[in-house]
Amino acid sequence: MLRPILQSDIPQLCALEAITQQSPWSQETFEKCFQAGSQGWAIVQPIDHIIGFIVVLMQVSECHILNICVAPNQHRQGYGSQLLSHALAEVKQQGAEIVYLEVRRSNKKAIALYERMGFSKVGERKNYYSAAEGREDAWVFAKQSL
Repeated sequence: MLRPILQSDIPQLCALEAITQQSPWSQETFEKCFQAGSQGWAIVQPIDHIIGFIVVLMQVSECHILNICVAPNQHRQGYGSQLLSHALAEVKQQGAEIVYLEVRRSNKKAIALYERMGFSKVGERKNYYSAAEGREDAWVFAKQSL
């Protein structure tokens, strides 16, 4: 089941982040995002167990995907595509004309997903992410014509 993220979900989001991200968001980061107007959706299995989520921020006619995450044991089951498709439909209804995101240049699985979903590389941010050996570049992707 896919549903909007609730304030009470933040501890689960943090736990999922901790096992999937090299630099996971803190509870405070999630709280600040939602206080600033971000919105998100979660894929929930029975007993309200979150296995994936997406967080976006709308700004006039632009949307920025801030975070997308799927539990490692749930990869390759279409959940990332489902989250992205849902978010794109929602922000289109809200007037988004373009959607941006950043991705680690080493994250080949995510890059393949974004390209399948119609995103194109439009830029690069040097030393954007912290990494085990210092910093890692981010590739900036965009999707127009939602």
